[in-house]
Amino acid sequence: MTHFDIVRVDPSDHLLVRSWLAAQESVQEHDFRGLRPWHPLGALTGLVVHDPDSRREKWAAVCDGEVLGYLNLNLSDRDNTHLVGFEAGVRPGSRRHGIGSALLRHAEERAAEEGRTAICTWLAVPHEDSPDVRGDGGPFLIDNGYKRSLEAAVRVCELATVDEEALDRLWDECGEQSREFELTTFHGVPPERLIDGMAYLHQRMYTDMPLGEWDLQEGRITADTVRQWERQRLLRGQLNIQTVVVHKESGDVAGFTEIQVLAAEERHAQQGNTIVDPRFRGHRLGTLLKIANQRRLERMRPFMRYVWTGNAESNTQMIAINEAVGYRLAGHETVFQKKIG
Repeated sequence: MTHFDIVRVDPSDHLLVRSWLAAQESVQEHDFRGLRPWHPLGALTGLVVHDPDSRREKWAAVCDGEVLGYLNLNLSDRDNTHLVGFEAGVRPGSRRHGIGSALLRHAEERAAEEGRTAICTWLAVPHEDSPDVRGDGGPFLIDNGYKRSLEAAVRVCELATVDEEALDRLWDECGEQSREFELTTFHGVPPERLIDGMAYLHQRMYTDMPLGEWDLQEGRITADTVRQWERQRLLRGQLNIQTVVVHKESGDVAGFTEIQVLAAEERHAQQGNTIVDPRFRGHRLGTLLKIANQRRLERMRPFMRYVWTGNAESNTQMIAINEAVGYRLAGHETVFQKKIG
């Protein structure tokens, strides 16, 4: 049994932070190859830039000054205050010494202290579609009382290989069915005429997307929430490229999509939310949004190579749209959840 202490990561302790970053990098390199690469800047900015509506705690299992394992907690104070999200990992060479169990126990104790009734984590899982993913966290979580609550798939679009002529034809087909709508593309804080409608659709994401047995409840998103999100992205150096479709007659926001680019990242981007208001579905708007935003990304970041996305495996409609615009299957993820208290 290795002796270690679980401590809160202090941003001013440079040696601790450096070891904490190295531990995360070692886990990503060992367990999750073939998926979106880990970047240290995202972890660093998350350590020092605080969300106004969520507390993000960073913990480390430390032995003789070296971080052997890490635990990142997300405690929302805006909505879903029954739930704690977490991410945990142990250096490959330090496993089977009780570190993972101690970190998991610490996460559940913090959840209980906060009065939360459920705890969950997203975890990439080994699959024949992703032979380089070899993380073994799933059985460990199952043994500790967690249940598989949502099955999801990871896809990646390699921009240089997209058939642009086929995309042009798809664009024209969608345009024929969407004459009652107009597109607006921007980055950062949405224009005032759009922000309320976008906040409403962001809120619908919590209930419209397939959730399986994942205990995610209705969100509370306002225009101020959206402004705060963009402020946080600015502080973290993130670029949020967004395309919105508006119903011409009513002026209502009919749908939107977004792609995020991390600071210092010029090869890999992350697809964010995509949603179309149920009132306006059936006009190929989702496909139109994806093509427009993907091409805006290429204009703004010409060296960008990959865009990553994830969808519930039951979300066949969005998966079909993604594959039509160039996404291909890269791996699988599972939400593991446990009821506590």
